[in-house]
Amino acid sequence: MLGQELARVFKDEDKTLWDIEDIDITKEMAAREKIEALAPDVIINAAAYNAVDKAEEEREKADLINGYAPGYLAKIANDIKAVLIHYSTDYVFEGEKKQGYFESDAPNPIGVYGASKALGEKKVQENLSRHYIIRLSRLFGKIGAGAGAKKSFVDTMIDLAKTNKELRVIDEEISSPTYAPDLAERTKFVLDSMAPYGIYHATNSGSCTWYEFAKEIFRLKKVDINLIKAKSEDFPRPARRPKFSVLLNTKLPEMRHWTDALAEYLNVNK
Repeated sequence: MLGQELARVFKDEDKTLWDIEDIDITKEMAAREKIEALAPDVIINAAAYNAVDKAEEEREKADLINGYAPGYLAKIANDIKAVLIHYSTDYVFEGEKKQGYFESDAPNPIGVYGASKALGEKKVQENLSRHYIIRLSRLFGKIGAGAGAKKSFVDTMIDLAKTNKELRVIDEEISSPTYAPDLAERTKFVLDSMAPYGIYHATNSGSCTWYEFAKEIFRLKKVDINLIKAKSEDFPRPARRPKFSVLLNTKLPEMRHWTDALAEYLNVNK
């Protein structure tokens, strides 16, 4: 979802696009051989294991893809004097801070997925000074073409409304949606502006619960559906989720409101 938008915003650059069939970032020596032969100035890692619930039973796989592999890329980038851009998540936080989280707040994940992403942040920081770690949450946009691609919450809601007259959606877990094209543009801005290396938060502005997100989707699409507020315990899931995980942006210009980005994605007027 993000990779295709990065390809679009960097269309005028001399770039090489690799998916999982082209490079396996979990195999350090093989990845090193390919990347050193290419000798890029910048490496952007949009690969991730993002099956939040499945991660609870696949800790090793999540840690390898989200944790150790970014560390391998950081080591390689350090040796070839390249810059690494790596993406992380609001799930690195425990979600108890109602006012939101600053870039400098210490990660304290409550699930395997969040822990694997926090590990990735740590490994990148340990192995490379020339890095940008960009945190996001609730990514939505056009579904990717890769084998691991999955629909966003937006498209899932629209599809469910086709066969249901009533939906129950969790009215908890406050965070900020992130529109993939906006995130890709923000990535290019960070790089082009030669922003100081470090951690950045790059979600769209504003925040919502899942219920409020769904309500705005159906309002914009003019879908007549009975939307019912539910609690997290109504939908038992293997992984715990942060209750409050708004990523506060103190380093970059504010991104447009998530409802404006959603209206663009749905191709409707607010």
